[in-house]
Amino acid sequence: MTARMAVAALLIIPLLGACGGGSSGVIEVTDSWAPSTPPNAPAAAIYLEIDNGTDANDRLIDVEMDRCDAIELHNTTIDDDRIMRMRLAEPDAMVVPAGGRLIMAPAGLHVMCIGLDAPFREGEMLDLVVLLESGTRLTTATPVEHR
Repeated sequence: MTARMAVAALLIIPLLGACGGGSSGVIEVTDSWAPSTPPNAPAAAIYLEIDNGTDANDRLIDVEMDRCDAIELHNTTIDDDRIMRMRLAEPDAMVVPAGGRLIMAPAGLHVMCIGLDAPFREGEMLDLVVLLESGTRLTTATPVEHR
């Protein structure tokens, strides 16, 4: 290694360490959506992705939205008889791992909005507040769309 390369390495290495190894240091909703609902639907699903750029696990504990009488966190599973069942999600299923992501998607984890005030219509935006165990409140505008 030449002296010039050694000096360059000594200057660059501390700068790389200051980059934080790719961790953003924040937790945020990076994607959310809800499908449209039929006119008289009593409930609707909402799907989220929450990225945790911190070095500590967190947990989704609730979601607030003024369009629902109640919100529940659900998990859809397929049992041994190949029957799809929807149940309240276990708290451990809602962990947003440090440096990782919680993914809520069709046929899996989802937010269930019960007692809709009106159908979800494609193109509208739903205002959600996502509540985490750490006390963090994440506000997100969620599109109603077909995916």
